[in-house]
Amino acid sequence: MRIRQFVILVLLLIVIAGLGTRVAYASSLCVHPTGAGQCYTTIQAAVEAANSGDRIIIRAGTYVEQITINGKDLTLVGRSGAVIQAPTAMEDTLSPVFGFPGRPILLVTNAEVTVRDLTIDGANSAEGNPLLQGIVFLNADGVIRGNVVKDVGFGETRLPLNENGEPAYQGDAVVVINFTATPRTVTITENRIVNFNNIGILADAEADINDPTLANLNVDITNNLVVGSGATDVIDQWGIFIGGFGFGDPQSNITGRIKNNRLRDFVTVGAYPLPGVGIVAFNPFHLEITNNAVENVNIGLAANQVVGAQIAHNQILGPGPDVFGSSGLLISGTDSVVFENRFRKLDAGILLFVDDPQLGSALNTVLNKNRFDNVAAEIMSGPGAPAAMAMAAADSKAAPMWTKLPNR
Repeated sequence: MRIRQFVILVLLLIVIAGLGTRVAYASSLCVHPTGAGQCYTTIQAAVEAANSGDRIIIRAGTYVEQITINGKDLTLVGRSGAVIQAPTAMEDTLSPVFGFPGRPILLVTNAEVTVRDLTIDGANSAEGNPLLQGIVFLNADGVIRGNVVKDVGFGETRLPLNENGEPAYQGDAVVVINFTATPRTVTITENRIVNFNNIGILADAEADINDPTLANLNVDITNNLVVGSGATDVIDQWGIFIGGFGFGDPQSNITGRIKNNRLRDFVTVGAYPLPGVGIVAFNPFHLEITNNAVENVNIGLAANQVVGAQIAHNQILGPGPDVFGSSGLLISGTDSVVFENRFRKLDAGILLFVDDPQLGSALNTVLNKNRFDNVAAEIMSGPGAPAAMAMAAADSKAAPMWTKLPNR
């Protein structure tokens, strides 16, 4: 027995000696509203004191602050009751690093960061904080897990106008953007996202201007609950958006999974011309969209200019007979497979785009074993707006359609 213990000890010493000075030990820092236990009183102070690789434990309390993590690989873990709340007057921290204004409550750039078990509260402060956002990962890797992101908006649905009198969409809960040549991977999982103004989860890849063939962003969006505002004639809300822009090679672009999410209550009514959408995918490569439940929406899933998408085992439930022009799936692009999805209580089940001036056609698209319950027109094809209008004409109603590119 002693010989065995001696051998194990020698082996451990050899391993440690071999690592030499490369051994690094991460530290744990803590944050407490009163500084109890020699903790920091603000999260930003802990971030500034931390070294890359450190863990920051955020204890129960409300922290009214705006946080930026730049260039440090950190883990932020909230204890039960830990809330980060938007200040009444926030800074535009996005412009210096992105060239476009924004006021994120938590901004991560050029780092690999995990954000867990926190409540991110926008406090419905978008009136005083234009372009309010919840969590933003910009040119970063990491994990966003088990958080509650709420009240990222005005307290009521709203679509402000910019200085040119054009709609200024704002109030996004979780945002992931990569516009560098360095490929990034982000996991967004097990979060609850409620009471936002515009988009619940937004993942956006922009091609590197010097080489649009470089790989860019892989994002996993799984097991989240995303809840919209319900019926509104003010703004077209989206649950999840994933899109890539400007790439010269579809295999670069943006890819990943949208799986096991629950989304509901994205409905526009009345005179507003654009519908609410549960999931929007624009120009991804080999994206998996599976096992999602999408309920009470104008359009369940809009998958446009997708390449090699797998769309399977999703449950899409329309808004019922009082809202006209509802659709389960709108699709264009190439080489996608749509199978074993269930569409219920919709005016149209699947719309295959053909020669649409903005979104192209659905080429080599395989439809297999999809189920339609209480759907007026199961499968349709044609240009987007005319096809939808033809479908709605049978009911003597004008149908709204999603006809704009999702580059808001």
